[in-house]
Amino acid sequence: MKLLTCCSLALTLAAPFVRAEDPAAAAPAAEPAKVQKATDDDLRIQGIFNSALPGTERKSSLRLIVHPHLGDLTKRDEIRTALGLRYGLTARWEATAETDAYFTHGLKNGTFGEESGFASIHLGTKYRLGDPFHLGIDTSVGLDWSRPLGTPPPDVTDGLKHLSPYFTMSRALPSHPGWRVFWGLGYDDVTQTDVVGRLEKNDLRADSLGFSGGVLWERGPTTYTLETIYQTTQLTSSSDRYVVGIRPGVVWTLPPKYTFHAKGKWLLGVGLRLTHGPDGNDVGLNAKLRVNFDFKRLLGRKKDPASGQ
Repeated sequence: MKLLTCCSLALTLAAPFVRAEDPAAAAPAAEPAKVQKATDDDLRIQGIFNSALPGTERKSSLRLIVHPHLGDLTKRDEIRTALGLRYGLTARWEATAETDAYFTHGLKNGTFGEESGFASIHLGTKYRLGDPFHLGIDTSVGLDWSRPLGTPPPDVTDGLKHLSPYFTMSRALPSHPGWRVFWGLGYDDVTQTDVVGRLEKNDLRADSLGFSGGVLWERGPTTYTLETIYQTTQLTSSSDRYVVGIRPGVVWTLPPKYTFHAKGKWLLGVGLRLTHGPDGNDVGLNAKLRVNFDFKRLLGRKKDPASGQ
């Protein structure tokens, strides 16, 4: 194998110097490696870009999702890692199942692995309506459900059950290639459970209605995001609270050379968080890593590398 590799490399380097009439010179050049781009599902990295976008998983595609919460290393005694599967039921309909595993990382209180378990479960589905009115606007509807599991430490859960239907739209800008605007509407039905949790700053703690919108700019493997939000309890509960915020960020699909050619699609997201709500102003910087694997290929049931993921 080493000999074949050396010969292939030598032929590649010599190709520009071979005369045109040489049959070897007529062989087509190897195509450049396909640039991996973030899909609509890839971009939804909580804390970096929270809005759902219309795109869905390809039919019969099965993705294994691994998402460690790296910020927990400095904020919590435990680190959470989301583990899940996303499946394309049809060309327009997908389903997701995830759970948050956790363990003590030992960098703050406690020793490594002192506590471990599963903190929550999340089930979701999304159906792509497409562009029914032929206005160049892609649309989808979806539903997310989540709740705590067992008795995890308060640091790794909010202790609440969420049922969240949503409607999302996006439109590409023909005059500006790579640019897309998006907006959406969602409702969060919140129920308290027996599990004790810790709420994030400016968490509304009640049923709320949310609006989001912004712009995306895709340049090769990098997507720049600008997301704005407005969330209020005024129309859905007895309280009168609201949160407004803006979140600029970037999601980069890492080239194979930066992941030591490991399998899967590796995405690094960095986002600035600026919100104002009932707890005052909240400013912070989030950085998260997410890895998506083609589960069928991991099981050796798929040989076609066309997806590039």
